[in-house]
Amino acid sequence: MKKIVHIDVCIASYQRPLMLSNLLHSLANQELDGISMRVIVIDNDCKKSAYPVVKAFQEKHAFEMTYDVEPQKNISLARNRALRHVKADYLAFVDDDEVVSKKWLRALLDSLIQYDADVAFGPVMSVLPIDAPPWAKKIFSRPHLRTGAPVLFGGAGNVMMKRQLLDDAKQHFNVQFGLTGGEDTEFFYRLHLMNKRLIWCEEAPIDELVPATRVTLKWLRMRGFRSGQNYNRIVISRYSFVKKMIWFFKKILQFFSGLALAPFLRFVSYSSYIALTVRIAATAGQLSHCFSEKNFEEYNT
Repeated sequence: MKKIVHIDVCIASYQRPLMLSNLLHSLANQELDGISMRVIVIDNDCKKSAYPVVKAFQEKHAFEMTYDVEPQKNISLARNRALRHVKADYLAFVDDDEVVSKKWLRALLDSLIQYDADVAFGPVMSVLPIDAPPWAKKIFSRPHLRTGAPVLFGGAGNVMMKRQLLDDAKQHFNVQFGLTGGEDTEFFYRLHLMNKRLIWCEEAPIDELVPATRVTLKWLRMRGFRSGQNYNRIVISRYSFVKKMIWFFKKILQFFSGLALAPFLRFVSYSSYIALTVRIAATAGQLSHCFSEKNFEEYNT
């Protein structure tokens, strides 16, 4: 008899009922040969805006679901509440603004087993609005790696891991990142530092629906700045004093070199100019933590 592998799929949702419904229906279309899937939805809205979606979905589909509410607005608390419900051998995270491919779970599971890994990340493909400007396609493009390639960290938008990691290391998402984002990067980077094996799985793509409000220079630069701050908090803060000094002077050089290059690049390639200014914003975010510990709380709205 073929062994059944149990997987819990965790979703932290905040006021995105239509997107959550699209995600749940894509999960219902998973090819689950040899897999038993349970879906855990954590509603991070105290008004329970996700509940009608979950209830309507449960009435039409047979697979097991768990619904719970994290009333305090904090993505780390929501993810940690999901972890408390996990019972399966493996768990996956997916975001509520995404749609999964039919072989998503199977591909992640196979890569974990084939490469004897602890965590496997898949690509997140940005689906832009129809009227998105020409430069957006390049800016929102995501990296591609060969399956099995080692990585240092990744996001919780497309990932599967062994449940044993939670038991062995008592791991949880850091609540200090709950309003700034970056809680997933920090979580997985900690696992990397514990010598856990993190890999890439190119065969497990997910589509992310990008709203028009994000296809703006202001949003991209603020996201870059926030990501830079988080990178400092997660990675640079662990450097030795000497290594920090070397890093600091390199970043100062990169920052002013970027500023000098930007006006010329604007007339050569507008998409490259935008990409450069986003990198400048990320560098500024990294450097900002050398002068102030104040963090940009992107999700505190």
